[in-house]
Amino acid sequence: MAMGVCHLTTPRWSSTRQFLLIISFLPLASVVAMPSIQQQIAKYEQVGVVSHHVTNPFPPKEVSFLPVVYLSVINSVLNVLRPDSAIIWQARVPRALWEICIAFVATSANNTSDPSICLLLCLMMAPTALMDIFVWAPSFAFFANFETCTGGGFISRQPKVCSSDYVKGIGRLFVTVQSLLTGIIYLLAAVMSWTVFAESRDTSIARKNAMAMAETMQSTTKKR
Repeated sequence: MAMGVCHLTTPRWSSTRQFLLIISFLPLASVVAMPSIQQQIAKYEQVGVVSHHVTNPFPPKEVSFLPVVYLSVINSVLNVLRPDSAIIWQARVPRALWEICIAFVATSANNTSDPSICLLLCLMMAPTALMDIFVWAPSFAFFANFETCTGGGFISRQPKVCSSDYVKGIGRLFVTVQSLLTGIIYLLAAVMSWTVFAESRDTSIARKNAMAMAETMQSTTKKR
């Protein structure tokens, strides 16, 4: 009778022991499985980053160069029509044409995501801004006088005669302010165009790295 009871309770004891063994091995199984789960999560995150860089090769450009276009056209017109008899029209043509070139490049940079156009615009506006701020504005301010003189000097035999000329004086003061404001605006626009160029360049590099990472991951998956 005792043997029968022992025979009947043995399977129950064995099942209990198996249950306890399974419970004891659960933490070990979770520790072993955790790195693989983390690797899968990291792989999915990398795929998401790769797809983001591949589908978005250029960042959204929020900079508009239309104010530069308008300012360049206005400067070109003012430089040609400005009343100043001491500056002949042949000396005004180069700056007027240069302003038109800046307006053309700024229009191209506003309608494209090509970073080279933004770099070209930066290289055109930066020296123009520095010349306007540090050369033309001080020069016109220094020679801003309100009278026009004829005769006198070492060559002329006529006596020096001066007459009031408020148009020339006001015109040169206006050019001083115009050169200073234009230089500041051009300098800020040059910084913004350089920022757009740098962001586009960095995004292009990230896109190439993401594509290389995607190709590596695809080849690794195929081998598995």
